[in-house]
Amino acid sequence: MPVDKFSISLPEELVADVDDLAKADGLTRSGVIREAAEAYVAARQSADYEQRRRERIDDALAGLDVVASQWGADDRSSLDYLREIRGDDDAPGTGGGDAGE
Repeated sequence: MPVDKFSISLPEELVADVDDLAKADGLTRSGVIREAAEAYVAARQSADYEQRRRERIDDALAGLDVVASQWGADDRSSLDYLREIRGDDDAPGTGGGDAGE
């Protein structure tokens, strides 16, 4: 994997913490900072994705609210509505068929 080299400035205390972690984990300073940068980028990308996903869900729910307000309430149960869509007029509870006649 190709690498870019660049300089960064860090407070002495942070450098000491990085050095301690590097020694404990058997890494170099660059290794610790690379892992930290990878974790930071992944967390930010995940957070950005989650925020966009949440916004799309909120937009979809707002659209459904508009449709619901325009159509009004439906007193049918979900089961009765599904039966109507399927054309299942003979199913129990739909009033169709000749049962009970």
